[in-house]
Amino acid sequence: MVRVYESMMILMPDLDDAGREEVFQKVTKKIEELEGKMLLSKIWAKEHEFCFTIKSRGADRKDCRSGCYWLINFSLNTEKLPDLKEMIRLEERILRNNLIRNDKAN
Repeated sequence: MVRVYESMMILMPDLDDAGREEVFQKVTKKIEELEGKMLLSKIWAKEHEFCFTIKSRGADRKDCRSGCYWLINFSLNTEKLPDLKEMIRLEERILRNNLIRNDKAN
């Protein structure tokens, strides 16, 4: 069953435009490989300060006080969603991710 999802991702603050674009392309490519369709992709806030510190993932754990908020909407088969979640979880340049089903988009 194909459903529409929405995800808000917070990217590392030290990424330049090329680094952010690389993450965008990686996620978009994965959605397309899983036979999904990107419906919306936009930067919500390029440099937003947090009221708390977030630890980055990976070997170089940094304290991050800000990040780039990226909003995406996409359609994907529910059986393939775990593959996308795993790829996002392993991407060290993504600090946090929130993925929800978006029933209003239908």
